[in-house]
Amino acid sequence: MKRYKLFLLTALFLVAAFGAFAQQRIVLGGRAVPMLADAVYLFPKTSSRVVAFASSDQGLGIFMSAIDPDFKSKERFDKSAGAEVYASFKPDLVILKSMMKNQLKAPLDALGIPQLYLNLETPEQYYEDIATLGKVLGNEKRASEVVSWFASHEASIVSRTSKIEPAKRPKVLIMQLAVSGESVWQVPPDSWIQTIMAERAGGQAVWKGANPGSGWATVSIEQIAAWNPDFVFIISYSGNSSGAAEAFKKDLRLSALKAVRNGSVYGFPLDFYSWDQPDTRWILGFTWLAKRVHPELFADISVARTTREFFSFMYGFDDAMFRTIIQPKIAGDLGEQF
Repeated sequence: MKRYKLFLLTALFLVAAFGAFAQQRIVLGGRAVPMLADAVYLFPKTSSRVVAFASSDQGLGIFMSAIDPDFKSKERFDKSAGAEVYASFKPDLVILKSMMKNQLKAPLDALGIPQLYLNLETPEQYYEDIATLGKVLGNEKRASEVVSWFASHEASIVSRTSKIEPAKRPKVLIMQLAVSGESVWQVPPDSWIQTIMAERAGGQAVWKGANPGSGWATVSIEQIAAWNPDFVFIISYSGNSSGAAEAFKKDLRLSALKAVRNGSVYGFPLDFYSWDQPDTRWILGFTWLAKRVHPELFADISVARTTREFFSFMYGFDDAMFRTIIQPKIAGDLGEQF
């Protein structure tokens, strides 16, 4: 709550300083710019205010290019750039992930450049940060609508999975293929959204407690075998998650796993970005995950329909745009036809 109040105070300060932001020049910088951009672009007409961004491509394209008609005219710069580079764009506001605060706040303050730091790491932080963006961008109504959309879709799942007894929750393992073409598997920390989604989807996150660090941690084949999960979900940020899942299933060292024997190893869905990460798409990944783990509970929910609704409501895609821009990029083991 204290953090949320601080965000609101920051937002109110920015609103007071820059009024309605009609002429605001926004720069998106630092690491994880796709997550920042996808949140900022939830607000119509904001694209015209973004004048520069730190270039970041996970390997499957940049979603901004599909939703910003002036994308090619935007200035790009390195994600590790210093304060002087930001100053060269004459920004009214720089938006960064909170992880960049220690590195950039002091030098940007010294140059008199206002900043807004967003967490965007958990569902709760998404709700807070979207509300903050609504205040800063002068569109609280849109922020409220977006938060309501996310919250209602999350609640429709949690209201069912929360009733599942602990003993009846299947063992779930979410891993990233860390090195393409090699069997190097990594698990996320307990606090990351992948762990949160696994538990709220009605599963037991078997890796919980195994990664005390602040980033992905490599796990051995022996550890995976000891966990013996009922479901395995494979992430590949820059490639074919379905192919990575097939490689996992064909590894003879893992042939005795319950998930392999039962055919319950799946590649996490993706389009421009994987749906497991703290991007606006987390709600799609969460919906898909819950339906994979508990299909009997969610027979009335269509991942394909939810995905179409998401891109329509969040980014204004009509059916033709969805079929042309998003659908060809959707990959992973969806289990449904689009």
